[in-house]
Order: sequence, then structure tokens, then C-alpha cells
Amino acid sequence: MKCKKCGRKAVVNLKAYGISLCEKCYPEFYKNLVKRSIKRFGILNQDERVLVAVSGGKDSSAMAAVLKELGYDIELLYIDLGIGEYSKVSEKVVKDLSENLDAKLNVVRLRDYGFTVDDVARRMRRKTCSACGTAKRYIMNRFARENGFEVVATGHTAEDIVSFYIKNVAGGAKVWAEKLMPRNEPFDEKIVARAKPLFEMSEKENMLYVLIENIPYTPMECPHAPKPEWKEIVYEIERRKPGFVKNFVRGLVRPAEEFEETRYCKICGEVASGEICAFCRLKEKLTR
Repeated sequence: MKCKKCGRKAVVNLKAYGISLCEKCYPEFYKNLVKRSIKRFGILNQDERVLVAVSGGKDSSAMAAVLKELGYDIELLYIDLGIGEYSKVSEKVVKDLSENLDAKLNVVRLRDYGFTVDDVARRMRRKTCSACGTAKRYIMNRFARENGFEVVATGHTAEDIVSFYIKNVAGGAKVWAEKLMPRNEPFDEKIVARAKPLFEMSEKENMLYVLIENIPYTPMECPHAPKPEWKEIVYEIERRKPGFVKNFVRGLVRPAEEFEETRYCKICGEVASGEICAFCRLKEKLTR
């Protein structure tokens, strides 16, 4: 493969965009995608103080790096969840990330609230991930509010959003669309706006960005994380139908079409979107 922009040897073929790129052209392409997404969906304002939640993983590291590159006023927040060696390695990585980006790092330790995620795992078992999510949301919001940040940015990817949606629909749970939006505005004075700058970006695109740009991250997975069965379904659909994930998340934001008024076919009298219904148009073509 050759890079579509400069003709050098390509390192990636992005089927969703129908383009192959080299390691020199890909970072700029990635930054432009994120910039366009932020503008299109109103995810961030340039003059906001942004608290970037980082875990040490590829997605949040990519988010922090690209927001810094795009000129946003950011600080990093790492929550030490107390997950054994995983938390120790992750904290070292985010410290390296902070130095790499020349961005201030804030660290909050869950144990200062009286427990850790390892404690939750021992006592609650199946509810570990739910409890972890509750703790992270609480700390992110409280820290951001008490320290004057206007928005918290999280590294949710397009696959995260699609798999969450499918999982909940399949489980019979009602999905509140607001949770899946690229930005959630506060509904109370104690709530800080929440943003997903990587709303349209895939895990593969984020991984390529951190690898090519040498951005610190850890490939370690949380030992309490469940099997990614729903994400594997999403990966398989995307493999068979490139572009599915991006179209899906864009569809969640796109407003539903509304009919201005009910119309009736002038030939048969049935409901139609125009003067003649689709069936009568079809009939007319075939019996002409």
C-alpha cells in the first residue's frame, strides 16, 4: 500500500475512510478527525478549562495528547483505584504522560475515601465494575467542580458507545440517550459538564496515534475487567461492514426525521410522502 497523501509506504489502511496513510501523514489526519468531531458536535469550547481523566491506557493517553496538540487548556486527573500492580504501573505511565505533554497531573486516591476497588472485588464480586464506575464518576465530578474546571473529558471510544448501546438493548434495559451523547451539559449546579472528544474515534485509530507519536501508555488490562463479549460482536460487525461503528454513533446524535404533514397518494389514496406513493410509482414503471 502507498500513502494516499504523499506516496510513501503506508502503515495503515483505514477502510472506513477508504484511505491508506504513512506514519508521517497519519498523526495529522487523526488530529483533523478529532478537531472536526469536536466542532461538529460541540464537544468542547476553546476557552474552557478541561480536566482530562487519564487511566494510562491508549485511549485516554491519545485523548490527552491530541487535546494538548489542539491547544486546549488541560490538566490531567488520575484516580488511583487501588488495583494492586495494575494501579502502580498505570500511575507511573500517567506521570510519564504528564511530563511528555508538559501538562499538570492531579492524583486522587480512592483509599482516602475508605476503600479500594480490590476491596470491592473481595466483598461484592459481580458488582466490581459498577462500583468502580460509580467511584470514578463521583471523584471526577467533585474534583472538577472544587477546582474550577468547566468540563471533564473522558476517553470513551466509538466502540465503547456502540457496545454499551447493544448490550443494554439486548438485556431489555432502557437506554437513556443522554449517556451516549458526545457532551452532557450539567443539570444541577453541582454537576460539571462531561465530554467525549473521541466520540467518533476507534480503538485502532487511537492505538496508531500513540504508537506513531511515542505517547506513553500501558497495554495492561484491569484484572477485574469482564470479558469484552459485546465489543467482540462490534469488532466483528465492523470487520464485515467497515464504517458501521462511526455511522452508528453519528446516528445517535442525528435528530430523527419529522414529517411536516400527512399526505395521500393522488392515485390510490393511501398515505404517501409525496403526491404519488412509492407503490404507485413502482406500479407505473412496471406496467407502463
